[in-house]
Amino acid sequence: MNSMKYSAQLILILGALITVPLMAADEEIAKLTKNLSGIIPADANYQISKTPVPGLFEVDFGDYFVYITSDGQHIVKGDIINMATNVNVTDTKRATSRLKSLSVVGEKDMVVYPAKNKKTSMTVFTDIDCSYCRKLHSEMKGYNEQGIEVRYVFYPRAGLGSNSHQKATSVWCAEDQRKALDEVKSGIKIEKRECATPIFKHVEVANKLGVNSTPTLIFDDGTMMPGYIPAARLPSILKQRKIIR
Repeated sequence: MNSMKYSAQLILILGALITVPLMAADEEIAKLTKNLSGIIPADANYQISKTPVPGLFEVDFGDYFVYITSDGQHIVKGDIINMATNVNVTDTKRATSRLKSLSVVGEKDMVVYPAKNKKTSMTVFTDIDCSYCRKLHSEMKGYNEQGIEVRYVFYPRAGLGSNSHQKATSVWCAEDQRKALDEVKSGIKIEKRECATPIFKHVEVANKLGVNSTPTLIFDDGTMMPGYIPAARLPSILKQRKIIR
């Protein structure tokens, strides 16, 4: 009987210990929200959550996030790294944010080269006239054979309305998009075509993600890698990062 009474008391004590920090965090978030109300526009949509660092909170605006102190006076730039596990907490959050931003572009708005035994998808921000983009495209068979599906979105670095943009438009408007892209990537002049395209959306997403070079690769877990990576090397990199097995 006494042991049962002792157990009940222990449960109550443990419950109280858990509740106190949670209440403290909630109070800090409420206080921070109040402090930010005079700084951030009233119509701004954001969410505040605690981080593993005491007194430091994450303010997520959807397309980007910042770290801010509990008094709302200081923004902290940099990465939070767990020294015990060597996990970059900030990079994990960035990956999640990338996938959220990229989700507005579905496969129907991409030119997709499927892999027969798919292990992962590689979304590639490409420029028709970029030499390394053409080098990547020349190895398409190698990527696909190793289970890597390639999904193209267009990012004409010369800007919207440029010659590169027009070429991307002509590819998108072709009856056979993959054939048109294969040809223009190999240097064959493409017939000018016009239609509604998702290229403006592609560029908008690229800008939100901070893409500033082509090719830029984004994988299923949100990992972003700038630059051309040969098909022979890519699987070992993805295995090392545990993106594929």
